Amino acid sequence: MKKIFLMALVASAMITSCKDEGAANNNAITEIVSGFEQKQYKLGDKINIDFSALEGVDNVRITIDGKDVPNGSTISNEVVGLGNHSIFIEFLKDTEVKNSREFTFIVFGNEAAATWTYELVNTYPHDNKYFTQGFYYKDGNIYEGTGLRNETYLAKYKLGDAKASKEYKVVENVFGEGITELNGNIYQLTWQDRTILKYDQEFNKIEQINMPGEIMEGWGITTVGDQLAVSEGTQRIHFFDSNFKYLRTIQAVDSQNVYLKLNELEYKDGLIYANVYETGTILAIDPTSGQVKAKLDLSEFKTKQTGPQADVLNGIAFKGENMLVTGKKWDNIYEIKIKK
Repeated sequence: MKKIFLMALVASAMITSCKDEGAANNNAITEIVSGFEQKQYKLGDKINIDFSALEGVDNVRITIDGKDVPNGSTISNEVVGLGNHSIFIEFLKDTEVKNSREFTFIVFGNEAAATWTYELVNTYPHDNKYFTQGFYYKDGNIYEGTGLRNETYLAKYKLGDAKASKEYKVVENVFGEGITELNGNIYQLTWQDRTILKYDQEFNKIEQINMPGEIMEGWGITTVGDQLAVSEGTQRIHFFDSNFKYLRTIQAVDSQNVYLKLNELEYKDGLIYANVYETGTILAIDPTSGQVKAKLDLSEFKTKQTGPQADVLNGIAFKGENMLVTGKKWDNIYEIKIKK
C-alpha cells in the first residue's frame, strides 16, 4: 500500500509540474503577444518574437495575412505594408507545435498627414435630384453616377449647366455607387448588389461584371494608370486590372491613425484623393503604400446647401489643377484651388 501511495504521489507531482510548466509558458506567451499588440510598429521596424524565456520551445513560425514571414524580418511594403494585419504565431519544439496565438496588429506610417487649405475659385449649379456617388470631369463635362434604389443614374452634363445633356436610368433594382473610365469604357459600382456595370461612351450597357470577392461592398472607384482602384467603406483600397483581376491592396494610414470609411475616389498626379464618409474630410493617399500624405477639411460646403435632402460631401473631380467637389443632393459644385 505504501508503495502504491508513493507512486501516486510521484505521478501527481509530475502532472503538477507539467501543468505549472504549461501555465508558465502561457503567461509568458500572453506577455509576448500583449507587448506586440501595444507596440506602434512602423516601416523599418523588425518583427521579432523573443521566445528565449519559454521552456521547451526552440523556434517560432510566423504567418501574417496568410503569408509566411521569417522571425526578425524588417517591415516593408513588400513584406507586410501599412495598416491592420492578422498574425498567427506558432511556438515550436523542433517541428511540433507547442502553443499558438492569433491576433491583429497595426503598422503605422512614418509621417503625419499634413493639413492643406484651399481657396474657392468658382461655384456651379448641381442638380439636387442626384444622390451623388461617382463624379469625374472630362473635356468640359461632368460625368456623374448616382445612388438610391430606383434613383440610380449615369449622367453627363457641361460644367455650369443645371441639367444633363445625357442621362441613363439604370433599370435594374440596384444601388449605384462610384464611377470611373478606363480604355474608353465607363464602370459603375453597385453598393451591396455584387455587380459592376460597364458602359460605352453613349451609356449603352455592354457588360455586367460580378464584383470580385476581395471587395466587401462597392463604394468608390478611380483609374490609376491602367488599373482600377476600389474602396469598400473601410481603410482599404483594392487594385484590379481592366478585367477586374485582383492585384493588391493598400490601407490608408498615417503616423497615428488608420482612416476608415473611405468613399468616393479620384486620382491626380500620383495621389488618390478619397473623401471620408459622413465627414467633410478629403485625404490625399500614396497609391503605392497607403501613406496618407495630407488632409483637407471641406465641411463648410455642406452648410451652404438649401435643399431639405442635402446629404454629405461625396464627389471629387479635377479640372486642371483645381479640384471640383459636390455632395449627395447638393445645390452646387465648388471649384477650389488647393494650398499645400
